Amino acid sequence: MKKEHTLDLKEIQLVGFKSFADKTTIRFENGVTCIVGPNGCGKSNVADAVRWVLGEQSAKTLRGSNMQDVIFGGTVERKPQSFCEVTLIFDNEKRIFDLDTTEVAMTRRLYRTGESKYLINNQASRLKDIVALFHSIGLGKEGYSIIGQGKVEQIMNARAEDRRLIFEEALGLMIYKNRKTEIERKIADSNSNLYIYRQRLDEVERRLGPLSKQAEAAKEYNEYSNSLKINEANTYIYRYENAENEKSKYKKDVAVISDKIIELNTKIELINRKIEENREKINRADNKLTELNDKRVELSVGNERKDGELKLVRERIKTYTSQIEAAAEALAASKQRIGEIDDEIAMTGKKNVENTKRVTELETQTEVLRAAVHALDKKIEVFEKLSDENRLSQLSSADDLSELKKSLGTLAARMEATKDRINELAAAHKKAEERRDRLKDELGSVRKDMASLRALTSTGMRDFEEKQEEAREMQLAVNDFNQELFNANGQLASLRENLEMYISLKNRFEGYKESVRRLLSVAKTNPELSRHMHGALADVVSTDQRYETAIETAISGAMQNVVTPTADDAKYLIEYLKRTNGGIVTFLPVASMRPRPDSREIKRALDERGAMGLATELVKYDEYYYNVVSNLLGNTLICDNIANATAIAKKYGNLFKIVTLDGDLVATSGSMTGGSRRNAAGSLLSNERKIQECKENIARKQKFIEKLKVAIADSERARKEAEAAVESLREKYQGANSEIAGLIQRETALTQQLAEAETDITTYLEALQELKRKLKDLQDEEANSSLSEEQLQSRRLSAEREMENQRSQCDAFKEDRAEKSAKLRDMEMEYTALVSALETQKETVERLTQEKEELVKRILEMEYETTETQTRLNALRAEAQEKELTEEEKAAVQAIVDEINAISREKEEINVTQLALEEEKTSLQETLTKQSDKRYKCEIEISKIDTNLENTRQRMEEAYELDYEGCLAYRKEDFNVEEAATLITALKRKITLLGAVNPNAVEEYEEEKLRAEEMSAQRDDLQKAIEDLQAALDEIRGEMLRIFNAGFEEINENFKITFKELFGGGKAELQIDYEGVEDPLAAGVEIVACPPGKKLTKISLLSGGERALTAIAILFAILKSRPMPFCILDEIEAALDDANVDRFASYLKRFSQDTQFIVITHRKPTMNQADTLFGVTMQEKGVSKIVSVKLAEVEAKLGAGTVE
Repeated sequence: MKKEHTLDLKEIQLVGFKSFADKTTIRFENGVTCIVGPNGCGKSNVADAVRWVLGEQSAKTLRGSNMQDVIFGGTVERKPQSFCEVTLIFDNEKRIFDLDTTEVAMTRRLYRTGESKYLINNQASRLKDIVALFHSIGLGKEGYSIIGQGKVEQIMNARAEDRRLIFEEALGLMIYKNRKTEIERKIADSNSNLYIYRQRLDEVERRLGPLSKQAEAAKEYNEYSNSLKINEANTYIYRYENAENEKSKYKKDVAVISDKIIELNTKIELINRKIEENREKINRADNKLTELNDKRVELSVGNERKDGELKLVRERIKTYTSQIEAAAEALAASKQRIGEIDDEIAMTGKKNVENTKRVTELETQTEVLRAAVHALDKKIEVFEKLSDENRLSQLSSADDLSELKKSLGTLAARMEATKDRINELAAAHKKAEERRDRLKDELGSVRKDMASLRALTSTGMRDFEEKQEEAREMQLAVNDFNQELFNANGQLASLRENLEMYISLKNRFEGYKESVRRLLSVAKTNPELSRHMHGALADVVSTDQRYETAIETAISGAMQNVVTPTADDAKYLIEYLKRTNGGIVTFLPVASMRPRPDSREIKRALDERGAMGLATELVKYDEYYYNVVSNLLGNTLICDNIANATAIAKKYGNLFKIVTLDGDLVATSGSMTGGSRRNAAGSLLSNERKIQECKENIARKQKFIEKLKVAIADSERARKEAEAAVESLREKYQGANSEIAGLIQRETALTQQLAEAETDITTYLEALQELKRKLKDLQDEEANSSLSEEQLQSRRLSAEREMENQRSQCDAFKEDRAEKSAKLRDMEMEYTALVSALETQKETVERLTQEKEELVKRILEMEYETTETQTRLNALRAEAQEKELTEEEKAAVQAIVDEINAISREKEEINVTQLALEEEKTSLQETLTKQSDKRYKCEIEISKIDTNLENTRQRMEEAYELDYEGCLAYRKEDFNVEEAATLITALKRKITLLGAVNPNAVEEYEEEKLRAEEMSAQRDDLQKAIEDLQAALDEIRGEMLRIFNAGFEEINENFKITFKELFGGGKAELQIDYEGVEDPLAAGVEIVACPPGKKLTKISLLSGGERALTAIAILFAILKSRPMPFCILDEIEAALDDANVDRFASYLKRFSQDTQFIVITHRKPTMNQADTLFGVTMQEKGVSKIVSVKLAEVEAKLGAGTVE
């Protein structure tokens, strides 16, 4: 029996949604409703429409690129629509929705402009309200009211940790998860805000301390200022009323002192006249002494010059004498060597003639012997052949007479062979003549080539020597460059050492006072300390080298002062020095330093002689430091020397400070400082410049070294090329010599071959004559073939005798040949040794000849030089006699010296008188100066009274806007001006020590204190809120874990059942994987399944169909645990085979007892289980329509295969 549904989806209305262009209404009944239709007809758009109303915001989930894609986009025949709307109508008889209506209509509308509308029962609402209403009954876009193929694939293919999300959605934990995420976000925001509050509170509390001190200072300042005002007012009253009485006393003193000054000036004038008279006498004496000294110097200089010249001449005489003696020794040695060379050349020439003669004899003898040996070889060859022929003849004669005819045949053959031999010898004779002619031509060519090679060798030797000299010069150049490179590398190393030294000095702050050095050193590693300073003044200013001494003098000790941004920074650093007992340091706050602009007078002084420029313009610095530089160097002129400096100071009345390039100083007070100055190599201002100069010098030196390396490489390449050319010429020269030697050998061989050819011709002629004779004998023998046996026997004996005679003659030839060959070998060995000796002798003669020529040349040069030197020596001896001083010249000098001594004694007496007058004058001037000082002091006191009164008046007017009458209101009857002056000084010092005072400090302190209290309370409230949120988060996590564990266990039990029912057996379970997971809420879910007949395994190892059916079993297990009012299934059984689809459809039918199913499908078994069937078609292309379909017709069409 059907279970009564608690909530039904009664109807869905679509207008312009995707392919549903026209208003379309689909009414659903209980049980299973199937929506069928061909692919692409738009049936899945029904599921998208429901998902859209449930609150889906992702266009991608709705299979679009943006949300406007869900509005009907038009076709060829239809225009696009401007909006779309979907309404879901639910049965609310049981008041499942907390609304007092029997039906609830949820509507979502979207315009192409992007505007959206949401309605509940046609009343405007918010998406948030609709989503909340669905969540209140367990529905939502993330739940299981709509299940598509994507959900099945998600279960099958998801990772274990991602698969957990599926079960969390099924168990309704998304609302908890969203709340958990929201609380975590709030905790993160609160922690961020808490951090900001703490930072701000820390900042306020940090300001409270200084503000408290500032408030105290402001109170003290007000107290001191009021007391100062009263005492200054009474001081002004006192000075105003007593000024004339005080001035009258000083005026009387001035009158008395003036009379004394006039008397003293009269006495000084009288002494000055006497001093002037003595000065004129001294001047006359000085002039006379100058004149006499000039004469003495002139004579002495002349005499000394002559004496010096005489010494020089004598020294030169000595030098020339030594040169002549050395030249004589060298001449004798050279001439002796020439004699030795002539003897050697003569001896070598004699040996050369003997050897040449012997070589010529050997050449002739060897040629004769070679020809004789060759001739003997030919004769031996001919006689051996004749012996063989005679042996044959003898054998032939010994044959039986009965075979005479056969002998005659043999005789004919012998005659034929003899003729052939004659022809062969004739041909050989012709070839021998041709060979002789060819050898003569070749011998002439060889001798011509030898002459050419000898000429080429002579030229090549000169080229060889030139290239050898060029290679030597290149090697010297390479050596010079290498030496330069060595020196440059040494200089570079020295520069680098200097750079390291200067950088080390800079980093160690050498030259600074101990207190400054310690402070700067700590600041390098202490960012907090470094933040309050810019460094020493020497680090922020620089100038050209020529101005360094002047600028350092002008700034004086301020070079070691530390520059800070503000006075507060300076105060911070002073406090640090006090805490660390770091000594005393002067600070220059940029913000507090008052600039001291250059006056008009100093600018006019730039046109004066010697003026170099304004100190503020001759230093380089960042504009940020203008106040500091102007304060220290303002109104200061740089001048070239002290003379010009004093002249400028006098002209302009010491209105500005002047410093010279040497460091001399003319102050505005008129005082002057100067003198010798120690080496400024280590000055603070120059150190940075020297570092930069070292870097520039290093860069230049590196460039120079690179150029040197290029020059070395070029010179080395040129040297190698020259050496290669030398080697090539050497090889060429040696090759030419080898070739000449080869040609000599070839000439000898050709000569021998030519002799052999001549011998061959003679031998062939003799053999031809012999054969012709023999042929005639054979012809005679043939003619006498009828000779008797005795004749034949006689011929045989005659042949034997002839053969014996030929053998004896041949042996004699062989003995003669062996003797001649041994003699020929001895001669050839002697010939080779003599040729080598001749070559050596030739080289020796050439070397000795060259040495002799050089010695002869040198002898001529030395003889010429000796003659020239002797001539100069004779001239110098004559000149030395002229340089001797005469007695008259010596006496003239002595007379002048005596006169100088007399005048000097007279001048000394005048000087004694002058000194006494000067001392008296000095005494009077000192008295005058004292009296002038007294009068000046009195005048100063008078001026001071007026100035003090005027200054006091201006001070009262500027500081307090009070005149004399106004000050009377502050009159004190018991006023003491001395005590008041002491008190005023003390009050001003106290006010100065207070520094810059914030007049609003008291009010600001109270405001900041109140703000700190309020922020502290807010911080505590925020901390409490975070603790409350953390408690809520812990509670939600615990509730999520409890719900998940309970729900998961229930789903797991249901899954075991649904799996067996869908597969017809087997077993399966869900497992939580806690391995490697610290948070239980992040543990993954594994699916283990065992279809019938298989082993238990993970879902990833199953077949596609088994995995899909397993996933569907899980979905049914979820629905069984968490029943839905309605559920839309979008082709989730598509991957199943027919058997499994039958099981799925049957199981779906059973579940429809509790849940309303709307199934989008194209599988027949699923359709067979439908209670209601709707078809979706596209009768018009691009436009979907719902049509009623009868089940019988559907079955018929499915059978025909016309419905997918």
